Amino acid sequence: LRVTPTVPPAAPRRRQLFFFKTKVLATSGARGTGFGYLRPTFIALSRHSVAPGFGRQPVQGHFAFGSWTRLASSCAGAFAATALRMAPRQARAKAAPAEPKDSETPEPVAKRTRPKKAAATSKEELPAADSQADTPPQDDTTPAKQTKRARAKASPKAEAKAVADAAAPEGEKDAKKLRRMNTPKRDKDSPLPRSLTPRQVVPEGTGKTLKVLSLNVAGLRSVLNGDKAQILKALVERELPDIFCLNEHKLKQEDVEENEAKLKELLPKEYATMHWTCSTAKKGYSGVAMIIRHSLDGETGVISAPAEVEVTPGMGELGEGDTIAAEEGRILTMELPQLVLVSTYVPNSGQDLGRLPYRVDRKSEHCWDRNFAKYVSTLRESKKKPVVVIGDLNCCAEVQDIWNMYDRPDFPEGLAEKPIADQYLGLTSLKKSAGLTPEERESFPKMLKEADLVDTFRALHPDASGVFSYYSMRVVKNRSMNQGLRLDYVLASSSLCAHLRPSAEGGAAKDEAPAGDLPVPRIQDSFILDEDDLVADHTAVGCTIVL
Repeated sequence: LRVTPTVPPAAPRRRQLFFFKTKVLATSGARGTGFGYLRPTFIALSRHSVAPGFGRQPVQGHFAFGSWTRLASSCAGAFAATALRMAPRQARAKAAPAEPKDSETPEPVAKRTRPKKAAATSKEELPAADSQADTPPQDDTTPAKQTKRARAKASPKAEAKAVADAAAPEGEKDAKKLRRMNTPKRDKDSPLPRSLTPRQVVPEGTGKTLKVLSLNVAGLRSVLNGDKAQILKALVERELPDIFCLNEHKLKQEDVEENEAKLKELLPKEYATMHWTCSTAKKGYSGVAMIIRHSLDGETGVISAPAEVEVTPGMGELGEGDTIAAEEGRILTMELPQLVLVSTYVPNSGQDLGRLPYRVDRKSEHCWDRNFAKYVSTLRESKKKPVVVIGDLNCCAEVQDIWNMYDRPDFPEGLAEKPIADQYLGLTSLKKSAGLTPEERESFPKMLKEADLVDTFRALHPDASGVFSYYSMRVVKNRSMNQGLRLDYVLASSSLCAHLRPSAEGGAAKDEAPAGDLPVPRIQDSFILDEDDLVADHTAVGCTIVL
């Protein structure tokens, strides 16, 4: 026992504190070391303190010798009893008389140590080099408890992956390893790189071209009454679309007249005809609008009589009984002499995925993807015209459309080759995010096939990466780090895209025939304006169509 009195140098005179640090070392088998260690114990005595082992002691100045003795004896007794309790069994066994053994050599005392992990084989069990070399050694030992990492390695998915890797040809294995080694690691402190997607120039002498632009404004009233109004104005003045579509304007029917007047005052005067559909099922929700540009004096307009263009809301007969399609103001359809244009704001599956079955379950009574594909097909067949669909479709179709996928080692080719359900390894939370679920991403290409639609941006830029149309405002750095999603599309009937072929380098698609021999109408350009200032959390998307 060692008792050391110390006095803090800054202690006040009126109330001095005395600290006694005691430490006891005793032979022990605790922790398998052979030595026991009692945690240092601090005892503080003040003017009216009660110390362990003796009663209330008024302390004046320094401790008297008698108090030291009593303290030492009390602490020594307490710690000696503790040390005795911690002593190993063999220490107490030495004090007891030993029982006679049958053999002359006493058995060694087993030490209390941590159980070691069971080895596959011991040195004595290893087979000789010239006997039973092909026979796996038998292991009768009890396996040690698996760690979390070991359990993960032994999971069914890991076992299936190991079996698949073992079954793969050697050349394919080497190609995968080489691809991973040659893939440079991304600097996570820098923005995601963006591929070049140059705008397609309309050849001279082409004739009339129709430019369509779509933007999700996430509430038109807030845009018109705030600083974002000037960004919206600059966008329209620069692009001069012939048809400007607005998604999610969130206006009630009684508020349309007031906000239409504000919009006409903001935009150039040629944007005089506007069509609206509003949600009647829920006020201040959803909503789609179409704004048509009139020709200026002396200008040959693309749309000859904008005020007489027929625009209808909803899905028609396919939307009957479907409150979402018929009452939430999600579709406007415009018929032009050369084609049919559909502006849509597809319903979101919701944070709790409550609307996911409505989006993708084709066996249910009402399914958006199924009915929308039928609606587009019906338009194409009944009108005998190709169809263009533009708007916020609330789904990321490919791995390049999801920024979270970019850190995967097999991005993008290897990841895109896997089934959609297997692309979420290490990204399980994405499975429960609206627009990113495997069900929606599997249903999206089915909808395109059933409606005979083509993703025009991917047709022109099949390998483009880092090009997004949505940046969540919940995380401030998303836009600066280029961490977004591609939720907005321009889809077109296959007849409008038949002339497009990807180039050998995987860049922009090129026309195979001279401009004079190409069919009309046809898609000339499809673009995402993700480098412009944002009006809301979505960027504008658009296309140019040769009529």
